[in-house]
Amino acid sequence: MKTVILYRSKHHGNTKKLVDAVVANFDNVDAIDVAALGKNEYPDLDEYPLVGIATGIYYGKIDDDLARVMEHIINEGQKIFGLITYGGSSKWYGKDIDGICRMKRAVFLACWGCAGFDTWGPYKFMGGMNKGRPNQDDIQACLEFYKKLLDDYGDILDEQYEQYKKRRAYQEAHPAGGLMSNIKRSAKKITGKSKKPAAQASRRESSSVDDADSKADSE
Repeated sequence: MKTVILYRSKHHGNTKKLVDAVVANFDNVDAIDVAALGKNEYPDLDEYPLVGIATGIYYGKIDDDLARVMEHIINEGQKIFGLITYGGSSKWYGKDIDGICRMKRAVFLACWGCAGFDTWGPYKFMGGMNKGRPNQDDIQACLEFYKKLLDDYGDILDEQYEQYKKRRAYQEAHPAGGLMSNIKRSAKKITGKSKKPAAQASRRESSSVDDADSKADSE
């Protein structure tokens, strides 16, 4: 399964440990560090049936730069999974990824996360929390998560990816034309429907006149 993981890991490299482990242990997995992208650089991910989003959690949110890039490059129908590390207690930190996927009409399959070493804010005065995390057990659990994702969805993803490519090719060959074109098409449909009953009424009136003329001639 050809996969790309888009990631941002800026605290202690916690998230990068997970990404590096997946790349090292599975074939056909690429990784893109958002920090290495230019301000307006947005990679094309259309060649990947599966897209991973990996991030640390900062004040309860995913990385802002990663979110911005996601909003620009995720397309309708793409299949997404999440990998996250966090300093606090485990919560539904995948909500931001899920929200962007919903907005872009992509499919958020699953999310996995674990604690990461954290010296942010007041934690630095205590020597940090979650020392040594992610540890080897965390990394192994992450690898098992990704393997299960492939086992559960692999064949389905390959099939749907072919459908996705055909749909994208059709959309590129038949562009919608933007908002104004949509408004014009809607207006034509509305006026077409309103004209149709009027035309039918005109035909009925014409038919009635012809019938009346024919009757008068026979008399």
